[in-house]
Amino acid sequence: MISKKKAQIDFGGEKRTFYFGIGFLGMFIENTNNTLGTLEDNLLKNPFQVLPDLMYYSLLYGYLRQDLTPDFTKYDVMEWIDEGGVGISSPAVVSFRTALIDSLNAKLPEEKGVKKKVKMPKV
Repeated sequence: MISKKKAQIDFGGEKRTFYFGIGFLGMFIENTNNTLGTLEDNLLKNPFQVLPDLMYYSLLYGYLRQDLTPDFTKYDVMEWIDEGGVGISSPAVVSFRTALIDSLNAKLPEEKGVKKKVKMPKV
């Protein structure tokens, strides 16, 4: 299931809920060497770090907002990506990227009748 605010994706042996929005983005920016302005460049420079970080903080936010203790670490997220067999091209990562981009695009205002689009670089 994918909505504008979250997506349920088979990942790490179970269906997990990834959250999108200011809570997740704030945690991601605060805890990594990224800003919204540098995200695209950093993704191109090192997608093997940035994509797992995005996924980790998206999952973590969901646990923390429900006052639950996460049962995973950032390293688990990296392992689950590797277990997909094709790394950052695995179906779970592709689903996450698509849902994240769709979520960001849904929040952008129209400018003179034209909807802006967020694009994530191909990695």
